[in-house]
Amino acid sequence: MDLTIPIENSFLTIRVAVLARTKNGFVLEQSPKGYYYFIGGRVKINETSEEAAKRELFEETNVLAENLIFKTTIENFFKLESENKIVHEICFVYVPEEELVIKELAHNRVEIPVTNFENMDIRPKILKDYIMSGDSRPHVIFKDFI
Repeated sequence: MDLTIPIENSFLTIRVAVLARTKNGFVLEQSPKGYYYFIGGRVKINETSEEAAKRELFEETNVLAENLIFKTTIENFFKLESENKIVHEICFVYVPEEELVIKELAHNRVEIPVTNFENMDIRPKILKDYIMSGDSRPHVIFKDFI
């Protein structure tokens, strides 16, 4: 069961993002709405964030990563327009120790160089900014609904 808890007019969700680097950039997925996001997903009950990151990386790229490096925790607040609710998302961000070699990307996944990030709709925006700026803070907070 995913760690998403409804609380009044909000949701608390715990997830992971994997900054999957390749020789051509980072692997991102394109949503049906047109924006891009990093590989990842919700942490399941009784699963560590590192276990979730390895699972998500494998599910989305078919690559088994032995070693992931923890980069940051992002506390991201945003409005879920479809339900008019606030999401309080705690996201643990990991990077594979080595550059990935991916044989074939699924139809909705692409490799994008950081140099192309600036004019793209990549979510969460704070993670895009974190990468582009070379930020190294262990905890980042972003409120996108005020």
